[in-house]
Amino acid sequence: MYPISDVFSVLAVARYPMCLPNNCTNHSMYSTTCIRLRNVGVSLLRNPSRRSYSNMMCLHKKLPSYYLTRTMASGPPPIGKMKKQSPLVFMLISLSTCGLIAVGAKLFSEYKKELIAEQRKEEMEKSKKNTSSKGTALLGGPFTLMDTDGNTVTEKDFLGKWIMIYFGFTFCPDICPEELEKIGEIVDLMDKEPEAPKVYPIFISVDPRRDTPEKIKTYLEDFHPRFVGLTGTRDQVKRATKSYRVYFSEGPEAAGTVNEYIVDHSIVTFLVDPAGKFQQHFGQRITPEEAAEKVAEKMNEFYSSDS
Repeated sequence: MYPISDVFSVLAVARYPMCLPNNCTNHSMYSTTCIRLRNVGVSLLRNPSRRSYSNMMCLHKKLPSYYLTRTMASGPPPIGKMKKQSPLVFMLISLSTCGLIAVGAKLFSEYKKELIAEQRKEEMEKSKKNTSSKGTALLGGPFTLMDTDGNTVTEKDFLGKWIMIYFGFTFCPDICPEELEKIGEIVDLMDKEPEAPKVYPIFISVDPRRDTPEKIKTYLEDFHPRFVGLTGTRDQVKRATKSYRVYFSEGPEAAGTVNEYIVDHSIVTFLVDPAGKFQQHFGQRITPEEAAEKVAEKMNEFYSSDS
């Protein structure tokens, strides 16, 4: 004898057209079969004594076994609108989307850092290729800028002096102040040598858009009193940085602000002799004592070659 669940399945087949295959095109035959199935099924439900094997086989004959098997396996299709998803599902989707956005932003930031590093590497390779027979890089050249008093200054104004040039900007939060402090310490160490000539530190701004002569003058008051501040138009600054193979680039402005941005630039200090020729460069990691020793060494080489 068939269980009562099979009877409900048969009724479901008769009630829900979607249980039939898509290739069922004889609508009248299907309607007649469904009516018969429903009548037989109701009769079986009302009269349990008639639920015999032969009666159930009758149901099988009324409808091919494919329909009956499919209905018993899957049950009737859902009625009405689809069930609402749990808020937890939408929360997980939102968190996943935010995570993907954060990962994308991180990857873009890393890509930009790598691009800047490659640009710096190319600049260093160019400077290495442009070397003289003595091994001194061919850095330096003519420039025209403006000092903090508004006077025009060129490289010729520093002939006969030892100078140390640093390219930076006054809005720099930490690196530039540290490097300028270090340059001041190098100058003080060289002043302690009685026979050593004076060294003049020079600060050239790579942010002419914000660094006015007045701004630079106020900024340099916190450092060595011998510091000379220079700026100019963007083209003038660009020519000066190109002569020393210095890289600089303005970053994007902070959201909701005006003139709030960071300038990425090379962190190098250049030593130039009284003849206006480049002698040595100092990176960020060198100590003031090591740099002062190098300066003294270059001075000895310079004056010994003259004699």
